[in-house]
Amino acid sequence: MTTKELTTRSECTICGILMRRTWTDDLTDYTWRAVDGTIVGTAEGVPAGAPTNTPELLELLAERGDMHSYSTVLARYQMGHLDLPWEHIHRAIEPASTIDPRDVPECHGWPMRAAPGAWICRVDGTINRRDLAAGGQHPQLGPGLQG
Repeated sequence: MTTKELTTRSECTICGILMRRTWTDDLTDYTWRAVDGTIVGTAEGVPAGAPTNTPELLELLAERGDMHSYSTVLARYQMGHLDLPWEHIHRAIEPASTIDPRDVPECHGWPMRAAPGAWICRVDGTINRRDLAAGGQHPQLGPGLQG
């Protein structure tokens, strides 16, 4: 392992807002959130009074008779896309990995996924903490170091 420090700052690929790496709810991995804690960004120039949810937008489009846009928004909404056309889910620019590929253990013929303090099998989810006391590779801290 060649890295001793995990990158914790980045920016959104779409809007450029600063983002930070945070723990997932189950504490098995990291995820990215904007520094204000949000996961959704809004485009600039959205007029005041614009709909704040999809049902409001559908009602507005129906009132205006814009059936093409109505159909498009409705189809996305029915398929589970709750974001408005001017919103996006923040996506961090992932920093390049500094983990040497030779240091990544394999399970079921696939490289394991790095998680805080462990390696996780991509096939069955087995958690491998490696024998850190015996000099095993820590996913973020390096050889033989404790998390």
